[in-house]
Amino acid sequence: MLKQFWFSALSLKALAPGRFELPKGIPMIKHEEQLQKEAMTKALEDSRSLLSAVMIVNPTSGGYAHHREHIAEHIAFLQHHGWNVDVRLTHAAGQATQWARKAVARHIDVVVAAGGDGTINEIIQELAGSETALGVLPFGTVNVWAREMHIPLDDAGARDVLVEGKTQYIDLGQVNDRFFLLMAGIGLDGEITQAVEKKALKRLGILGYLLASIWYGSRYAGFRVNVTCASRHISTRALQIVIGNTQLYGGVLKFTSQAKCDDGLLDLCVVHMHNIFGRIQVLMDVLLGNKLKPQDIDYATSDAIKVYTRKPIAIQLDGEPAGYTPATFQVIPHTLKVIVPRYSCAG
Repeated sequence: MLKQFWFSALSLKALAPGRFELPKGIPMIKHEEQLQKEAMTKALEDSRSLLSAVMIVNPTSGGYAHHREHIAEHIAFLQHHGWNVDVRLTHAAGQATQWARKAVARHIDVVVAAGGDGTINEIIQELAGSETALGVLPFGTVNVWAREMHIPLDDAGARDVLVEGKTQYIDLGQVNDRFFLLMAGIGLDGEITQAVEKKALKRLGILGYLLASIWYGSRYAGFRVNVTCASRHISTRALQIVIGNTQLYGGVLKFTSQAKCDDGLLDLCVVHMHNIFGRIQVLMDVLLGNKLKPQDIDYATSDAIKVYTRKPIAIQLDGEPAGYTPATFQVIPHTLKVIVPRYSCAG
């Protein structure tokens, strides 16, 4: 009876115009060519489902010597979790930006910055406005961004965040066509950053910055400045200006203690000029987390901040030299995609 059914079905397929479909419940026999085609399609889909990543490693970052032996372990860990990882080493300033540009052009899912805040700053110049997310393995000396977002500083904890964390968009600051993730500094710290960059002190890492801070901190004469932001105008003699997208300064201090990196605003803190004893008092208040006194600072928030000085004053962005005043700082809202811990509030 079954043979007669199959014969009738095949006869109808051959004689009847149009498409013939077998009754439900009768299995369709697939040709070998069709099976191979389906297998190739599935393999292609599987390859596309892998998360593509480029890990940009800075061998000159402060903590690289400690982390170097674990890079292969990190790659194996990420591959085990479905990541397809390419590794790129930097050998000169600006090369991290070049690798990031190529990653964005290839529509890579994640760029992992294996370095410090300077490496991150180079990378965000190309990631801003793209769909490529920033991930971090904190190999630097201070790792301010990692501390700000509560990304663990140990290798295992940091890579766990890459695979288990959440992605979200945050703001960036911008000045002179350059982005900053953390903060901009004008005045004393700008001069220190410029000085360390030009001298052998940079080879000493954080010790070099500490020595330069002691030397310049007691001698710095301050500067006259006019600042315009929102509806405020500030005219004073300043020791230091901090424009924050985030709160932490140097990993421990909080000049812009109310800053949030997803509120569409930059926070401004103008530290007034003081004698050496006044400077020490302000520093102690910041270190202890005390509320800074109105006679010591001006604090404001705005989406754009104009800083005018008669003579050029040094600027640093995320700890890197970035030219001189006068300058206009603005916020670029929700332009950088980042991977942070699920329990972290990027704001």
